[in-house]
Amino acid sequence: MEEKNEKLGKKIYITGKGRCNVTNDCDMEGLFDSVVTNGRFLYSAFYGFSNQDVKDFLEANGCHVKVERGNRVFPVSDRASDVTSAFARRLRELRVKVELNQGVRELWLEDGVLKGVILAQGGNERGKKDSYIAADAVIVATGGLSYPSTGSTGDGYRWAEATGHKVVACTPSLVPFVTEDTWCAKLQGLA
Repeated sequence: MEEKNEKLGKKIYITGKGRCNVTNDCDMEGLFDSVVTNGRFLYSAFYGFSNQDVKDFLEANGCHVKVERGNRVFPVSDRASDVTSAFARRLRELRVKVELNQGVRELWLEDGVLKGVILAQGGNERGKKDSYIAADAVIVATGGLSYPSTGSTGDGYRWAEATGHKVVACTPSLVPFVTEDTWCAKLQGLA
């Protein structure tokens, strides 16, 4: 597994003000009702691995969770690092080799068939041969474009386009809204 950041779970560390709001404790219909557009798109994902499954996974891997107001689920410790540790523990148990500071430059395609990934390190500079990892399947987790220092640089969108996927313009969500007017504070918490 390649991770271009210097540590696992860099994005996890910044969620929930460093506490990591891992999921919501409402029922499945409540989850779907909270999705702004096309909630049906998420049916298979949510039913395949539900919010309860997330909580069970964390508990089974040493990260005990609690439910707070608004049905938000956090680690009991209030430390996002405990969530990352639970995932890292499971990766070790499964003997997954994690290479930090190792980004992917592009998907390795031959005649339209995925062969693996070409790594960012060691490619085409000063006559070096490309480094690559052969694979039958690759999961492209694109993230977004909103926080480049966490690795969200948009690379995944470019890779998806290279394989023939249609990519639509990104729309930000959960972004801060700053105004001089004070009446906006009364809207806090409204969806």
